Amino acid sequence: MNRNWLKWVIPALFASVLFFGCGRRPGEKLYTEALNQWNAGNHVRARALLEKSIRRRTGSAENADAYNRLGLLLWEMGEVESSADAFTESVRIDASQYPALCNLGVALSAKKDFAGAEDAFREAALLQPDDPRPLAYAGIVYVQNRKWEDASRNLRRALSRDPNDAQLQTALALTELNTQGASAALQRLQAVAKSRPDYAPALFNLAAIYRYHIKSPNQAKVWFERYLDNSSGVDAFSAFARVQLQTLNEPADPPALSYTPPKVRDRKTAEQIFQQAVTAHRAGQTAEAIKRYIQTLEADDTYERAFYNLGLAYYADGQMAPAAEAFARAVKLNPAYIEARYNLALVNHYHLGRTPQALRDLETVLSQKSDYQPAIDLIARIRK
Repeated sequence: MNRNWLKWVIPALFASVLFFGCGRRPGEKLYTEALNQWNAGNHVRARALLEKSIRRRTGSAENADAYNRLGLLLWEMGEVESSADAFTESVRIDASQYPALCNLGVALSAKKDFAGAEDAFREAALLQPDDPRPLAYAGIVYVQNRKWEDASRNLRRALSRDPNDAQLQTALALTELNTQGASAALQRLQAVAKSRPDYAPALFNLAAIYRYHIKSPNQAKVWFERYLDNSSGVDAFSAFARVQLQTLNEPADPPALSYTPPKVRDRKTAEQIFQQAVTAHRAGQTAEAIKRYIQTLEADDTYERAFYNLGLAYYADGQMAPAAEAFARAVKLNPAYIEARYNLALVNHYHLGRTPQALRDLETVLSQKSDYQPAIDLIARIRK
């Protein structure tokens, strides 16, 4: 089963949110200048001034806010470890800071210190008992890292503070999918879709569960269509939904690649027709290109490049099964044809649900060319 969709459907809307402090602005000149430099985009200068300001006020309670600001600045600079240290110091000076505790939780989760992140979010939750966000942050972090029991615990606590939050309900449904099964997840998502008919993440998750877990193509089509009706239409989720609908609308047993093998191979004629096919292909005349590539093969069915280009044309036309077969024929003729084998793996993984076969082909590609970056990247995405 291709479960790569799991990393897309998680409604990870909280984990990158960082909070400013409580608004205290110490009158110290260096501190004020540091904030001005930060606002002007001079991050290195702002950091130097903030650190100098903190050193000058060693022992001052005002440094709690300064360390929180420093942590935010370091986060913007991509220094996750240092930002976590700054938030930790801010909380050490004043443990009653809701923003600093939330920021610490986010930074620790980025370091994969999930237990520490959960502790920070829980402390923040105690400071604001009616606010579901700290527990929601903890739950979302665990969902992102597929720690389902921990995610469920925190999300349920967050929902006790805001039972109607569609984002939290959707995230909890994903944990239930992995702890209780598809039925529990569907029940929760259907309730979300009923109360929020336009909430796209719930619609997408329903479609994906029907597609991959329940294996109900008709229901999957219904929910993918509803998702597209309520989505932006330009994001990766929408592209995925369109591909799934296209696949679901194909015949259950798509016709095999069909052409009449030549009685006598004629490479010269094949090359002439091939050039006509390439011209049509480049002009965006996909149907004509497919027709000409097939005629090429009917003149010479050992023309591996014609099979490869035919695969590209079928892919552009949304015909994934014939595309895969065309790439496979090219590989059969020339096992060292790296581009054909890579594209075969691409189609098998993303469109035909044949991930194990795709991985085998990608490993073969790397055994032939160890630095072939597209194969390296695709393996990393599959195994992520």
